[in-house]
Formats: sequence, structure tokens, C-alpha cells
Amino acid sequence: MLIQMVETELEKRKQQGTYKGGFGGQSHFFGYSVYFRYIILRIVSYEGRCGLPTNFDSTYCYALGYGVAALLQSGKTGLISSVGNLCAPVEEWIVGGTALTSLMDVERRHGKFKPVIKKTN
Repeated sequence: MLIQMVETELEKRKQQGTYKGGFGGQSHFFGYSVYFRYIILRIVSYEGRCGLPTNFDSTYCYALGYGVAALLQSGKTGLISSVGNLCAPVEEWIVGGTALTSLMDVERRHGKFKPVIKKTN
């Protein structure tokens, strides 16, 4: 459905003379890959296996994206975006970065020590 909507919109824009690029959509079982002339937009969704995202889901992902942008803008590396205080109202959420190393552990594998993501119980 998304691909059809994009095709319809781009055809309308071509007729108006506001779009001259190429388009080829390819759907997958897990979502959609939409290829524009120079931009690849991948929307990964599981709409066949779950409901639509809630307002919480949307707001949480927006906050994570905001955190990523802030980390990139400030030149921080080795961090992943994190959002805390999620039981509070959105205005009181705490957006920041978590050191990737805090999620890692060192395990001996095949005789060598390797950094790995910590296992949960």
C-alpha cells in the first residue's frame, strides 16, 4: 500500500512538473524498501504481526532520534541514544546518551577475549 501511495504521489508530481526523478519500490515481508533516484528510504515495520504504533511509541522514537541528532551535533562517539524517566510526562523525560561499553562484557571465546553484548537472564 505504501509503494502504491508513493507511486501515485510521484506520478501526480511528474504531471505537475515538480518531480523528474526515477522510482522503483520493492516490498519485503518485514516492511518496505523504497528507492528514489539518489535516496534509499527503508521503512521497517511489522504491520502484518502487530497493531499500529501508539502515541507512546511515536513519541519515544522521536525522542531517541532527537538524542541521536544531539549526540552527532556535539561530536560524541561510542554512545547510543537513550531516554529515561519514561513513567513521567513527556516533558520530564530525560534524553541522553549511554556508553556502548556499559552494555558490553568481555568473554573468552575460542581462547581469545572478545567484547560482546551482555547476556540477560
